[in-house]
Amino acid sequence: MLGLSKRQTNWLLIFAAFFIGCLWTWLDNRSKGDNSGYMLVVFSFAFLVSFSTYLFLRSRDRKREALESLEKQMAILDRMSEGTFEEEDYVFATQKDEVVIARVNQTMLREFRSNGSTSSGGFGGVSFPVFGRVRGNVGGYSGRSRRNPEESTPIDVGTSTYTNQRIVFAGENVVREFDLDKLVNLEAGDNGITLTIAVSNRDKASVLASVNFDDLTPGIAASIAIAYQEGGQAEALKKIAETRTQIADAIALQEAKGSKRQ
Repeated sequence: MLGLSKRQTNWLLIFAAFFIGCLWTWLDNRSKGDNSGYMLVVFSFAFLVSFSTYLFLRSRDRKREALESLEKQMAILDRMSEGTFEEEDYVFATQKDEVVIARVNQTMLREFRSNGSTSSGGFGGVSFPVFGRVRGNVGGYSGRSRRNPEESTPIDVGTSTYTNQRIVFAGENVVREFDLDKLVNLEAGDNGITLTIAVSNRDKASVLASVNFDDLTPGIAASIAIAYQEGGQAEALKKIAETRTQIADAIALQEAKGSKRQ
C-alpha cells in the first residue's frame, strides 16, 4: 500500500477505523438530538489526514533517497568497470595473488546468539511444623534451566573488504574473516542489503548488512568478488556491467513511475 511498511499500514487502518467509528457514533447520536461527539469526529479526521500526509511525504522522501543511493552505487560501478578496484587511501594486508575488489564502509555484523537462559520450577523440599502455624522447609530448588533460542544479534559496525580470496569484516571490537574457498552458503537479501555467509571453519553463519546505502551493498560487492575468484578480472568486469545495467533499469523504472504520478 503506497510503499508503506506493514506496521505503517496497520496504524493507518487503525486510525481510519477509529475515525469511521467516531463518525458512525456521532451520526447515530445526532439523529437522537445529541451533537456532543462532533468535535471528536473533527479531531479524529484531522489526525487521520495528518498521519496520512506524513506517511505520504515520508514514503516520497525514502524513494528519493533510494534513487540517490542507486545513482551513487552506479557511479562506483562505473569506476570499477575501468578496472579500478583498489583505493589508494586504504591499507589492507593482502595475501599472495590477492586482489582487493571492493570496500564497503559502515557495514553491520550480525551473528546468531542466545541472550541467556530461562529458569522454571520451584522449591522441592520437605515442609515441617516449627511452632503454631509457622512451617519450615528443607530441601533444594527443583527447577530447570533452558537455553533461550538463538537470535540474529548485532555484534559490531565496521568496514567489510571483498577480495578474490576472502571477505574480511573489521570493526572496532570484532574481526571476522571468511575464506571464499571454504564457502558453504552465500545468500544475499533484496538488493544485496544483507549477506548471509556460512563457511566450513565456523559453526554458525554470519550476516553482513548495509548501514550506509550510498556505498555498494555487501551482496553486490560479494557477487563481484566471487566472479573474480571464479573467472579472473574479465569475469568480474562482466558481473560489474550486468549489475550496473540492473541498477540503471531500476532507476529508469522508478523515474517513470514518478513521472506518471505528476
